[in-house]
Amino acid sequence: MVDFRASVPLFILQLNITVDVHNVSLVPSDNPLTLREGTQTEVRCVVNSNAVPAPTITWYLGSKEITGTTSNNTSSIIITGNRQDNKRTLKCSATNNNKPPKNVDTTLNVEYPPSVIHLTQKDIIEAQNLFIICGANPGNPNLTIFVWTKVDSGFRQNGSTLQLPNIQRTSSGTYRCTAENTYRNGAKGTNSQTMVVNVLYKPVIQEKTSTIVNETERAELIREVDSNPLSDISWYDGAELLKTQTSVKIANLTIENALCTDTKNFTLSVSNTVQRNVTSLVELIVNCKPKAHDDEITVAITSYTRRISMSTTVIAYPEPRYNLEYKNGTANNMMTVNLYKNAINNFTIYCEQQLVEEMDSVTYTLKLSNVLGASTVFINIRKQVKPSSPIITEAICEETSARIKWESSFDGGAVQSFFVAAFGDTYKSSRSDIITDKGENQTHQAVVPFLQPSVLYTFYVFAKNSIGDTISEKVNCTTLKETQKTINTRNQTLKVAGSVTGVLVVLTLVIVLSCLMHRHFTLICNIGFERRNKQEKTADLVEEKSHYTVMSEHGEENRRNPYDVLTPTESTNLYEAIQMKENQKTDADTYESLNKPEKIAFCDNSIKDSNKSGILKKTDATPFSNTEEYTNTSFES
Repeated sequence: MVDFRASVPLFILQLNITVDVHNVSLVPSDNPLTLREGTQTEVRCVVNSNAVPAPTITWYLGSKEITGTTSNNTSSIIITGNRQDNKRTLKCSATNNNKPPKNVDTTLNVEYPPSVIHLTQKDIIEAQNLFIICGANPGNPNLTIFVWTKVDSGFRQNGSTLQLPNIQRTSSGTYRCTAENTYRNGAKGTNSQTMVVNVLYKPVIQEKTSTIVNETERAELIREVDSNPLSDISWYDGAELLKTQTSVKIANLTIENALCTDTKNFTLSVSNTVQRNVTSLVELIVNCKPKAHDDEITVAITSYTRRISMSTTVIAYPEPRYNLEYKNGTANNMMTVNLYKNAINNFTIYCEQQLVEEMDSVTYTLKLSNVLGASTVFINIRKQVKPSSPIITEAICEETSARIKWESSFDGGAVQSFFVAAFGDTYKSSRSDIITDKGENQTHQAVVPFLQPSVLYTFYVFAKNSIGDTISEKVNCTTLKETQKTINTRNQTLKVAGSVTGVLVVLTLVIVLSCLMHRHFTLICNIGFERRNKQEKTADLVEEKSHYTVMSEHGEENRRNPYDVLTPTESTNLYEAIQMKENQKTDADTYESLNKPEKIAFCDNSIKDSNKSGILKKTDATPFSNTEEYTNTSFES
C-alpha cells in the first residue's frame, strides 16, 4: 500500500452561507395582548430558525427600548401589567446581515379596577337625611358598578349614592363604598374606600331612683349621660353652681357629711353642640331624726285671751310622730295638734287651744320622734306683764350730748319700746327719740341731744309696752367742759346774730322814716284839700290813724307772744318725777308720776297697744339656716 499523505498537499475550503431574518413572531400572538394589572406575563419573540448569522433582537414598549433575554433565534421578556401601559405597543425588532430589521408588535390591553375617590367622615344630626355619593375613576373595562356596605353588619345598598333618611344614632359606624368592573375572563376588578358616619344627638340623662343616705354619711349622686358628642355637665343647688365637668359620660356629685337640710332636688344640667341645657332633677334624701325650728316657744296671753295657737317647722325623715304632754308627762288633751307636710322632709306642726276661762301660766312639752331619734319642744304659756327693767351698760358724755347703751330685758309679752331721759339742774333736761325693741337681751343705744357743757346729768332708760312701764337704774355722767373751739364758734354765732340784728334795726329805722315822710306829705296834700272840703280831710286822717294803730298793735303782739306762752318745760316735770322715784325707791311709782299730762309723754304713734296673745320667743334656728321655713302663727282673743 502506498501512503500519499506525505506527498500530496491538502486544500481546506470554508463556505459562509447567510440567511436573512425573514420571519419574526410573538408568542403569545394575541393582539391586543390582554394582561391584568399587577400580574406578570412572558412574551417571546421568535425569529426564523435558519437565520444566519444570529439575529439581533430588540424590544420596545412604546418608544422606549427595553431589555429582554436572547437565546439562539428567540428572545423573551417579562411584562408586568401596569395601567399606565394600557394601549401601548409592545414591539420586537430582529435583524442580521445589516439588513433592515423585521418587526412584530402587539397592543397591550391592561385590565385594572376602578379607583374610588377618597371619602371623609360625615357628621350628621339625628333625624336628618343622609345622602352620600361615591365617585370613582373608571377602570379597564370602564363599566363600573357600585355597592355600599357597613362594616361588621349585613347592611348592603346598591348604587353609587348612600341614602339613609331620618338617620338614627344606631346608624353610626364605618361604611364601605366598593366600585367593581368585570375582566375578560369573568374575574372582578374591585376598589373600595371606607367612610365613618357619625350621628350626633342631644344628651339623654339616665333616670334613677332617689339616693338615700343617713345623716353624716357620704352621699354620691351619679347619673349616666348618653350623648354625641360628649357633654359638659353642671350641678346646681337652686341657682348656686356646685360643680362642673367637661366632656364626660358619667356625672357625679359628692356631698361629704350629709345633713338633714341636704334633702332636696339637685339640678343636673348637660349640654353639647346639638342641644344645650338639658336638665334633670336628682333627688337626695337624708335620713334624720326630727329637728324643730324652735326648741322653745313662749306664748303671751292676757285675761281676755280665749284662743291660743302656735306653729313650728320640723325637718325629719321619715315623717315624725308627735305627742303633746304636760311637764309631768301626762298627755295634754286640751290642745289640738295637727301635722302638715310641706315637703318630703319638711313639716309644720300647728297647736291650738280654746280657753273657756282665764288661764294661768303653764309649760307643755311637744315630743317628736322617728326611727332615728327624738327631740323636744317646750311650749310656755305666759301672761303678759310690764316689761322688765332695761340695764344701762354704758354712758358716754360729750359737750352737748350723751350716748347711752343698754341691754333690753323681757318685753312682758307685748311689744316694747324705749327712750332715754337726762336730768340736770332746773331747765337742763333732755330726752332721746323713741327706740324700737330689737329683742330680748339685745344691745340698744340712743343719743340724748341738747345738753349743757360741764353739767352732771342723771340718765334713765324707760321701757313701755301695752301693759305698763318700767325704768332702769340711774346712771350719772358729767358732760365735758366747753372747749375754746366751741366758745369761738358761739362767739362767732353771736357776732353774726348781732350783725343781723343791727341790719334789721337799720332797715326798721329806714322803713319808719319812710312811713313818716309819706305821712307828712300826705297831710300837706290833705290840708290843701281841706280848704275845699274840710269834712273829707277829717275822714282821711281818721283812716290813716287807724291803719298805723292796727300795725303797731299787731307788731306788739308778735313781740309779746313768744314770752307769754313760756311755761315750765316737760324736762322740769320729768325731773320732779325722777326725784319722787329717788324718795319712794320704786320704779312703778316714778313712771306713774311721769305719765301725768303735763309731764313728758311716751309718744310713739307707730306702736299700738293690744291685748291679743302672741308668740314671744323662738330659739335655736340653726338647723334651718338652709331650709325654707313654713311657720305661721296667729293668736286671737
